Amino acid sequence: MKIYIDRAHCDLCQSYCDRHVARLVRFPEGEDRPCIQAIEDDGSSRLTLVVQDEKETVTLVLDERDQEIVAFEGLSSFLPG
Repeated sequence: MKIYIDRAHCDLCQSYCDRHVARLVRFPEGEDRPCIQAIEDDGSSRLTLVVQDEKETVTLVLDERDQEIVAFEGLSSFLPG
């Protein structure tokens, strides 16, 4: 599954975004937020997050272990500082 997230569509704080993405990773088809631009089934067993903000776009390909980390720690631990 591939999920496109545009963080520029949300003016909430980073910790809210982390919690939201943590939930999204656990329940990808159960979330509907303005930051989610698209969800597509790419046939992969890995979860791909394409995360865009005002500065850059980062593509993360998460295996099962990485998905667990994002689900508990949030997205920030995977994004460049």
